[in-house]
Amino acid sequence: MQRNVLETIMGAVVLIAAAAFLYVIYSGSGIKEDRGGYSLTVRFDRGGSVLPGTDVRISGVKVGAVTSQDFDPKMFQAVVKLNIRSDVELPKDSSAIITSDGLLGNYYIKLEPGAEDDLLKDGDQVAHAQGALDLVELINKFVVGGSDTKKEESATP
Repeated sequence: MQRNVLETIMGAVVLIAAAAFLYVIYSGSGIKEDRGGYSLTVRFDRGGSVLPGTDVRISGVKVGAVTSQDFDPKMFQAVVKLNIRSDVELPKDSSAIITSDGLLGNYYIKLEPGAEDDLLKDGDQVAHAQGALDLVELINKFVVGGSDTKKEESATP
C-alpha cells in the first residue's frame, strides 16, 4: 500500500513539473504579446529570420514582439507586423533593422527612433527598413573573390 502512495505522489510531482515547464515556455514565447499596445507594419527584402514572437527592441530593451509574417507577391517582400507597447511613441521617420545578438545569436528587430514630431499610429508602416544580412552570402563573397572591382581590374589589358 505504501508503494502505491509513493507512486501517486511521484506522478503528481511529474505533472506539476510538466505544467510549470509549459508555463515558462508559453510566457517566454511572446504569444500573448498582441494584447495592448499598437500595431506597426514593416516591409523587408529579407525577413525570413524573424518569426512570430521575435523580440522588437529599442536600445537593447524589449518594447514589443512580431505578431505575424507574410509575403507580398506583388512587391516580393516580407510583410512583418509588430506589436509595440502603448507607452512607446515612435516618430514617423523611425527605422527598423533585423539584427542579431552576436555572430550566432538570435535575431530580433531593432527600432531606431527618428527625429520627426509626427508619431506613428496604430496600423502605420515603418518607412525605413533593412533586412537581415546573409552571413553565408558574405562569407561566399569573401572566399570566392570579394568585390567585382578585382574582376574588372584583371580583365583590363
